[in-house]
Amino acid sequence: MRYGYQLLRYLGVAILVVMPASAFAQSGSSFRLTCHSIGNSPTEPLGDREGHAVGVGQYTCRTDGGPLDGGMLTGMTIWEYDKNNGRSLSGMGVTRKPGALAAYQQTEAKVALTLTDGKVTGFTGSGRGRYTVATGTAAALDGKAYSFTFNSTGPGQFAVEGKVD
Repeated sequence: MRYGYQLLRYLGVAILVVMPASAFAQSGSSFRLTCHSIGNSPTEPLGDREGHAVGVGQYTCRTDGGPLDGGMLTGMTIWEYDKNNGRSLSGMGVTRKPGALAAYQQTEAKVALTLTDGKVTGFTGSGRGRYTVATGTAAALDGKAYSFTFNSTGPGQFAVEGKVD
């Protein structure tokens, strides 16, 4: 009887180890993005008050973790700034990897700029979004919501920590 219990325990561990990525995504998974800005427009003052501006940022990211592990993301966010703080007006992108594709839409995001001697030297922020389509080995992400935090890591570089809800 003791042998049977041990066998069931080891079988349970083996099932967890080989669990497919889609099941991992269904129970909530975390991921990390290592990103590079590839096309940021200068902020455009809106002219209605001091510090009120719009900026557009394009980026690419490598995905680590979750069902899109090893994938490459390309995305874009439009920001509205009010002095040192901003909010996302629109954000979207797609992650591709062999056998999987997932598109996302940001539903909200905030950013706070770090200033040193009156110049922007970094930023931190957070947000939420939803996968609008996901296929292949990432199909379990289709329609799922996610949350994220991000921060600058160097000139033109930033990191994102995310979790599928």
